[in-house]
Amino acid sequence: MSDARLPTEVELVYDVMPCNALRTAQEPLGQVHPCTYFRKWGSYHSYDYEINGAPPKRGIVQKSVYVGRAALVPEVLSGCRKAPIMALGINPNLPAWWPRKRNTVFPLFDDYRQYAHYFRYRAVAKLEIPQADYKRFGGGADDTPFSNVELDVPTNASGQREIPVQLQPQQMYEVYQGLLDALATAMAWPEHELTVGEDLAYGNMVASPSAKWTTNADPNDPTLPPMTANERDGIVAECFDKRRYFLRQLFQSLPAVLLVFSQATANALIGELGAAFSTGDPKVGEPLERLLEREIRFSYGTLAQGKEIDARVIFAPHATGNPQEWAAARQRVVEQLVAEARRGAIVYDAKAKHLVRPPGLCVLCPMLEIGPCDYVEQLRPISDTPTPAVAADAPVAHLQAEKDEQARLLAALDARRSSLGGWQETDDANEPLAVRER
Repeated sequence: MSDARLPTEVELVYDVMPCNALRTAQEPLGQVHPCTYFRKWGSYHSYDYEINGAPPKRGIVQKSVYVGRAALVPEVLSGCRKAPIMALGINPNLPAWWPRKRNTVFPLFDDYRQYAHYFRYRAVAKLEIPQADYKRFGGGADDTPFSNVELDVPTNASGQREIPVQLQPQQMYEVYQGLLDALATAMAWPEHELTVGEDLAYGNMVASPSAKWTTNADPNDPTLPPMTANERDGIVAECFDKRRYFLRQLFQSLPAVLLVFSQATANALIGELGAAFSTGDPKVGEPLERLLEREIRFSYGTLAQGKEIDARVIFAPHATGNPQEWAAARQRVVEQLVAEARRGAIVYDAKAKHLVRPPGLCVLCPMLEIGPCDYVEQLRPISDTPTPAVAADAPVAHLQAEKDEQARLLAALDARRSSLGGWQETDDANEPLAVRER
């Protein structure tokens, strides 16, 4: 799982990309791994890049080829690992579950650099085949997650099934962008270029996707596969507790603000990390409207240099699952973001037109050769070593010191968590499947 030679942000790419495939396809005979549950959601149209290696330009619209139907890969954090704002849900969603988005295509890369590039530069959209082309390739009413319909894409002169792709805006990600715009307006940053993926990253407590995280059947959709309690507990134990994908990323990113969407996510996060909330004392099951009434802070701990670092935690209704509740809560969320900007926890760089990065290094982009680091002058280590600002070519010992400091902070968190009951949640059945998009 852990390689001392690899920085956390790079290590997570190598850990997460193959994880669900290995856990569900290479278990000993007769044993069913809990993550096999995600295969119950069916298979979806998938694509690869036409070239080998990472694309030479940013963005997820690249020359792409159709590779058939597949179960989906788990997801790492989307966006810059050092974005000062992180939005959080329980697990990634599946837009192609809904009939009107069956033309969605999902990445199925065999190159770690392509995988890292996709999640670094995915912003407010996923990808789809234009409807006219989708129908021309044989897509239609018979194409469901549980069918064997494979698109009839002709091969080109190179023997590849090239497909046109375009951005498919995701409503939830556009909500994130709206929050950034509202923050900039309130702070009078008129020429800002705050964007999702650069100033706000988004991730999940569990890496593998499903259209819903629920142990209850949906009376309006008999094909929806609820988890058993054993599956749910097993997935949490595997992904959150054992492999610690979310926690490792959180302590590498160290965002100044953590936006937590939905009651289910709030309960799960508070149940796991309750002892580390230094201000506000949130409780499992406490309604979101009450959590929004006060300042709540999560303590990362004290750095080797003696500085204490923390994050403002903002709990909010799921914007697409509970749109009416979100509409009522949105202004309060914006006010809390503004409060963090005014106290200096969120800082605007007028020259870069983006927010200043939080403490800690990141070498994801240069080390995996997916692009330059745009924030090299802002990055500073949390360890005591004289590591250069961006450390892709730094001595291994310097990179290890940064990772060791992250691990020390996380170990201190574990000591505080030891008396907690762990992951606690409410079912998200109150978040209608028909409108829930993340």
